[in-house]
Amino acid sequence: MALAEPVTLERDSVLRAEPRTDAAAVGNLAKGASGDALTRQGAWVQVKSGALVGWLYSFNVRFGAVTGAGDGAGGGSVLGRLFGPRQRVNVTATIGIRGLDEEDLKQARFDGGQIQVLDGFAATPEQSAAHATDAGLAASRIDYFTGSVPVAGSGESGSNP
Repeated sequence: MALAEPVTLERDSVLRAEPRTDAAAVGNLAKGASGDALTRQGAWVQVKSGALVGWLYSFNVRFGAVTGAGDGAGGGSVLGRLFGPRQRVNVTATIGIRGLDEEDLKQARFDGGQIQVLDGFAATPEQSAAHATDAGLAASRIDYFTGSVPVAGSGESGSNP
């Protein structure tokens, strides 16, 4: 980033010395705290808030100037529009990467070629058995349970409701 970008924390967060989950904690920032995004590295953003400078997951912050209305639109900034929370859409975020929204799912199409690619990663039963043997594992047979289960507190057998 050429210039610092205003950010607001979306959740309580630990500020890290480096862009790694196992890096030393520099401090803690509370939800609603503001600061400036200095740079990005993968799913991480370096933030300066007061005297603290450190790294957070990018999904922990909302980019753009804070609006008084608290509309969560991410302000008018480019990063706010790209990385800020989407409006009126349920979005899944995992480790800073946006998930699929309803429109993405509606536009999805089946691709049988991808099933073939996936099948290419499967191990054969022989490969699986050889790997298990190399790891010192042995097959065990476990029969299905066909008896009845005692009902809690009744002292009788039967199926659980």
